[in-house]
Amino acid sequence: MKSPFIVPLFLTMIGCTQKPIQPQIEPLDSPTSSLLQAISIVNENTTWISGHDATFVLTKDGGESWELFNHPTGDSLQFRDVHGFNNEKAVLMTAGSGPLSRILTFTAPDQWEENFVMQDSLGFLDCIDFWDDQRGIAYGDAIDNYPYILLTYDGGKSWNRADSTNMPKTGKGEGGFAASGTCVTTGENGKAWIATGAGGNCRFLITGDYGQSWKEINSPLISGDAAGNTSVSFVGDIGVVTGGDLMIADDYTENCAFSEDSGATWNLSNQPQTRGAFYGSAITKMDGQIFAFACGPKGLDYTSDIGQTWNTLDTLNYWALSMKGSFGFATGTEGKILRISLQP
Repeated sequence: MKSPFIVPLFLTMIGCTQKPIQPQIEPLDSPTSSLLQAISIVNENTTWISGHDATFVLTKDGGESWELFNHPTGDSLQFRDVHGFNNEKAVLMTAGSGPLSRILTFTAPDQWEENFVMQDSLGFLDCIDFWDDQRGIAYGDAIDNYPYILLTYDGGKSWNRADSTNMPKTGKGEGGFAASGTCVTTGENGKAWIATGAGGNCRFLITGDYGQSWKEINSPLISGDAAGNTSVSFVGDIGVVTGGDLMIADDYTENCAFSEDSGATWNLSNQPQTRGAFYGSAITKMDGQIFAFACGPKGLDYTSDIGQTWNTLDTLNYWALSMKGSFGFATGTEGKILRISLQP
């Protein structure tokens, strides 16, 4: 006897079949030719991007158009990181030795506040991030044998160095790579991860109490004088770290790893397609699926299976990545801005 349920069940199965989600890329018109190397996505409309030559840009329409801004003192400052609060206000971090490392607040159209200037001639800021509108963190190269960590509790108006009592000592020459604004990333409930490198060091500093105490976790990435972790990103408990040896441009090294337990343990991924070091990373979740991205001077790769397989999206020179849900941006040399969309 022919079952009356065969045809309806077959049709139901066809209707439930979903097309695989694939990243799509679109080069956008940029108002600058300066190197852009940090991205802060506020929402689907508002994104801030900062870079060299005291330059930063803002979109209020999802990347369709961009406003160009410059610091009034000229082009000597390098805005290596930015955190946007809304479509009018952002905190920018500059990198450089001593007083060239600063943290400033910008409010459109042209209001500036200088919140922090590095007083130690050996100091060098690498990146910033915020947990919320009031609590934030900045990280820089080690000073006095301890990590250089600044904390703010007033939205970036004032910054103070974290107490070193509850943090591990640093190795010689240890610090961060101020390449993508993602050597520190914040998470829920006071979590934050710092990715370190250089001087033969390669590890993570992890906090679960808004920077009051820290523990260290070893990284499986390659270490060396100009090697280590460059970027760390998390979505929930799943994280990706990228890096490599900046002196090895045309070969593969241990340059990408994943954690599925909030950074307690890390495992190297399979070999990406792009050669050389990765400067930036991003990770996002859509329809229950994890997508991770890695970029560097040789191109932009992605994986949808926690690093088991990789695909190349582009072969141009990218320094920074950021994803928020189903969309994001990549930026790099010559002012390039690339929109990334996850679509079935």
